[in-house]
Amino acid sequence: MITKRTARFIGLALAFFTSIHGRSQQVNDWENPLAVSYNTSEPRAWFLPQDPSAVINLDGAWKFNWVKNPSLRPADFYQVDFDYRNWATIQVPSNWQTEGYDRFIFTDVEYPIAVNPPLVPQDFNPVGSYIREFDLPGNWDGQQLLLRFGAVNSFFYCWVNGQYLGFSKDSKTPAEFDVSAYLKKGKNRLAVQVFRFSDGTYLEGQDMWKLSGIERSVLLIRRPVYYIRDFVLKAGLDSSYSTGIFRLDIEMAGKTTRKKGSLEVTLLDALPASGPVFSVVQKIGDHPMRVEQQIPAVKSWNAEEPHLYTLLLRHKDERGKLLETIRQQVGFRTTEVRNGLFLINGKAVKLKGVNRHEHDMIKGKVITRESMVNDIRLMKAFHINAVRTSHYPNAEEWYELCNQYGIYVVDEANIECDGMAFHPLQTLSDHPDWKAAYLDRTKRMVARDKNFACIITWSLGNESRFGRNFEASYSWLKQYDATRPVQYEEAKDNPYTDIFCPMYKSTPFLLDYVKEWRSRPLILSEYAHMMGNSGGNLSDYWELIWNYPQLQGGFIWDFSDQTFLKKNEAGQSYWAYGTDMGNVGATSDTSFCADGMFQADRQPHPQAYEVRKQYQPVLFRALPFRSAIQVRNRFDFNTIRQHTLRWSVKSGGKRMASGEVMGLTIEPGKDTTITLAIPPAASLLRNASWLQVELINPVAEGLLTAGHVLATEEFQISGELAEPGIARNNFQPLKAVERGTNTWLENDGFFMVFDRLSGWLTAYGPGGTNLLKSPLVPDFWRAVTDNDIGNSLQLRAQVWKHAADSAQLLEFQMAEQADTGWLISTKHYFPTVKAIYQTSYRVKSSGEVELEGNMIAAAANLPELPRFGWKVLVDRSLQQVQWFGRGPFDNYADRKQAAMTDLYQLPASQLFHPYPRAQESGYRTDTRYMQMTDAKKKGIRFDTDTVFSFGILPFDRKKIDFDRTKNIHGSTVDPDDFFWVNIDLQQMGVGGDNSWGAKTYAAYSLPYQNYRFRFRFCIIN
Repeated sequence: MITKRTARFIGLALAFFTSIHGRSQQVNDWENPLAVSYNTSEPRAWFLPQDPSAVINLDGAWKFNWVKNPSLRPADFYQVDFDYRNWATIQVPSNWQTEGYDRFIFTDVEYPIAVNPPLVPQDFNPVGSYIREFDLPGNWDGQQLLLRFGAVNSFFYCWVNGQYLGFSKDSKTPAEFDVSAYLKKGKNRLAVQVFRFSDGTYLEGQDMWKLSGIERSVLLIRRPVYYIRDFVLKAGLDSSYSTGIFRLDIEMAGKTTRKKGSLEVTLLDALPASGPVFSVVQKIGDHPMRVEQQIPAVKSWNAEEPHLYTLLLRHKDERGKLLETIRQQVGFRTTEVRNGLFLINGKAVKLKGVNRHEHDMIKGKVITRESMVNDIRLMKAFHINAVRTSHYPNAEEWYELCNQYGIYVVDEANIECDGMAFHPLQTLSDHPDWKAAYLDRTKRMVARDKNFACIITWSLGNESRFGRNFEASYSWLKQYDATRPVQYEEAKDNPYTDIFCPMYKSTPFLLDYVKEWRSRPLILSEYAHMMGNSGGNLSDYWELIWNYPQLQGGFIWDFSDQTFLKKNEAGQSYWAYGTDMGNVGATSDTSFCADGMFQADRQPHPQAYEVRKQYQPVLFRALPFRSAIQVRNRFDFNTIRQHTLRWSVKSGGKRMASGEVMGLTIEPGKDTTITLAIPPAASLLRNASWLQVELINPVAEGLLTAGHVLATEEFQISGELAEPGIARNNFQPLKAVERGTNTWLENDGFFMVFDRLSGWLTAYGPGGTNLLKSPLVPDFWRAVTDNDIGNSLQLRAQVWKHAADSAQLLEFQMAEQADTGWLISTKHYFPTVKAIYQTSYRVKSSGEVELEGNMIAAAANLPELPRFGWKVLVDRSLQQVQWFGRGPFDNYADRKQAAMTDLYQLPASQLFHPYPRAQESGYRTDTRYMQMTDAKKKGIRFDTDTVFSFGILPFDRKKIDFDRTKNIHGSTVDPDDFFWVNIDLQQMGVGGDNSWGAKTYAAYSLPYQNYRFRFRFCIIN
């Protein structure tokens, strides 16, 4: 059958083609960018007949053959008499790599093949051949029959009953074939041949696993002979944003002369009892069909209140017999850029967004509806209101669910040629031979997704430089759909983007942008790269975004890690990345697939909680009079209705007062002041006290259960002293005894040992039990994070890694204090960093030691310190940790606002968070005290007069420090017979602007300068 799409490209299949590199050759279909498809139907909107018997789902077990390259593929397997009984069985949909075939390849920027567009390798271009037999019901004879492939990666041929149907490219949009003339009643055979690489590979260079196969469902659809081929639904709002403007354009098609009958168009509200909003009947003929209506007082759609109507299209023949019903979600909303602001329904919204790849930890690119619902549940719980479909159109069900539950979507065309940076051309975006492919991918996305209310902007693609092909795509899109803005990051400030949407720009860049009013808003298409231990300085971003109208949010990279769940030989589960998946012969970008705020199983990384905090839709302010707070509703549309404000005052880990304010109602953008029954300061302990508040929704909302917490905050309201100390021991006076090169301080209750050669404390504990497994020494290093590696901290600051190891003892002095015990003073010189380090230990007979470390920096130009503090190994028996400070999860100087101050207790082994690539973790800040105890509640305690930070690792830190030759997984690091403990003045922040050069912000860094840190430790009996 010859269609318009066939006619456009039919002459190309046998043509000669001069590739970009100038070599003439016989054209292969899979190496010809001018031939985007053959014999496929024109793309259309996503819908299915309401009658389930009109759809045959061909998913399930198919017969399968895999070969390494096209020359080995079975030539005649599509013939009806081909014997496939010896073939393997594979599930469809699936990626054949997850089914045990071929190589896993992940690349971020580079292509998985040598760059020579449009050619692909001849020796390694695996081909998968599929066969599926099915029965066609007898009553389908004579109907219009469509064969739909949801997504096939990356190029495929198709045959039915031995007859050639055609081919298609674009791995992320559907391909439909009219198979009416090819099928017969009873048994039919479908044959598909899929190529891993094609010229389309050059437009699919996204940072993802490059997987292959039939990735989405295969459907056989029965339609009437003359049928609704497509329709364009526009459901907007008038200038007052109160009246719905409904317009429906319907395209009929079919090979028949009987173009008669009627089409009943009915719009229903979500409440059926209210009756139809309208219902009109139009006669079917050769003329275009359009229905226009106005709906006063329409209930508009937005992500906070996703009100949907239902459109029913009832197609009847001339005798009134119902032939088919089509059901479509309808959301009335407008999106526009006006006066320099991006508006939804007339309001300048803040997009609290994430980028999201389609990735399953087992199945790869095959995503279930259940997992989609779970993703949206997480987004709602973490206050995410927008998703960029990075970097391709997602499965259709995703948009239906975003419609239903309320998620804004930036829909992105399947175009990325970032890997061309390694080719002299640099990009394909300005090459005329690729214009058809650019336009085709854009048109297929828009044709399929145009009727989804959740889509607020179209994105032309990702990281493909700029050129005339994007100009053509933008111009076509603006002519076809004037109801949505169009964006493209690399259009920058040229006219071919309606939104300025840069990626990975720092807060100073944002602040500079808003120095003057611009014609376009700034929405970050990507920011806050969540690779490994990241997510720093989010609060800096959102302080600006909340306060400047033209800063309208951004999309965090990434929603979840693209790792796979595997087990090692010892049976330990771990998150596989890079060469863990057995890749050879291609770049595999180490752990660059692990850059999500959630693990691949959707368990949150610690930084996810900071995202939730910064995205929360409520602002709390403490007022000058301490018994009142101001609560602001930061929703754009949603009224906070009958919520409960729960508050408590805590001091020393104890709840001193608490209460609830029920029935709280606040309009969007408004605030209210609430007076709380906070005790007077005199009634609180003399230590630091906090007011902690949380706003609770008492009713279920969408996917969230009743009682979910909408927002939290804490305010320190009194005191600066440390938490009350525990009862000190009452031991005999200390004696100083020299044994060899060691000096012992001991009494009837505890002992401690100093090595007079090194000057360090080497033993400490009650009675004859030494709690230390190493000396207590200064520490300036951390196991570098992915962000550290990206900015070369491991090279730039390596002078600090072993700074204390080469310490030269200059002085060691001891003096007995008449009433306080002993004072030990040492002075060291650290030659690698040219610093003097003075330490004093004030030792009491109770076992309490006050340690003060004072580093005197030289006039040297040295890099920043990863940390300033002390390290010690403690006995493994001290398995319980209790601390009063921020928690319960990991927090750092630039990522701690979500971590509330409280009294926490955890097993010491659980403080470390197992990132896919093991790195710095297990850290807590703003701590008043921390103690480690054994099963008998005996152990050691650390505290200060102000606050300190601490970290605990269940193994030697060397095991997780950077080693480019190994894939070290956080979940499989073997524990040691000790805990590695850091007691710090501070550790530098983790950063997060990007993972390939951005340093930790200066406000959260430790420049080379003088530092002084004082803390105490004592025995717990």
